[in-house]
Amino acid sequence: MTELLHPVTREPGAVFERAHATPEIHRLAMRETAVVAIDVAPDEIAAAVGVAIGEVEAAMRTAGVDLAGPPFARYLAFGPRIHAEVGYPVRRPAPDIGRVVPGRLPGGRVASIVHVGSYHGLERTYAELTRWLAELGLQPAGPLWEVYWSDPVVDTNPATWRTEIFAPLE
Repeated sequence: MTELLHPVTREPGAVFERAHATPEIHRLAMRETAVVAIDVAPDEIAAAVGVAIGEVEAAMRTAGVDLAGPPFARYLAFGPRIHAEVGYPVRRPAPDIGRVVPGRLPGGRVASIVHVGSYHGLERTYAELTRWLAELGLQPAGPLWEVYWSDPVVDTNPATWRTEIFAPLE
């Protein structure tokens, strides 16, 4: 197991060179975020994430706060409803604007895995990350999050989309 820097800090393009479903361990710095909390049924998640991303982009543009990376969704609870924070890392603490509030993504050791393809196959990549962590005797130490490296509006071919899944570790 090697400690790698996260591509956000040094090489944003590196995520597009990583193999599908190959887990890695990273050390991340804590990041300030701007987020919208969502509480939706599972079949509403895709639309809710899209709306929240648009809200955060617009609010940070209005506030003059620069975005510091691609959008993410941090999943706080799964069940009959999904509770999540959706947003962007930002260059400075975000102000409260409507539903948009400041937040943080945790720093420290994380496991990550890149999913290549449409969002419908994400559960298999999550299962691979969970299996790999169990083999190492590890488990997530908090909510997992997804970073959406591909913009479906720009890249209309779902087969090429890149989504990175992160699991914080102790």
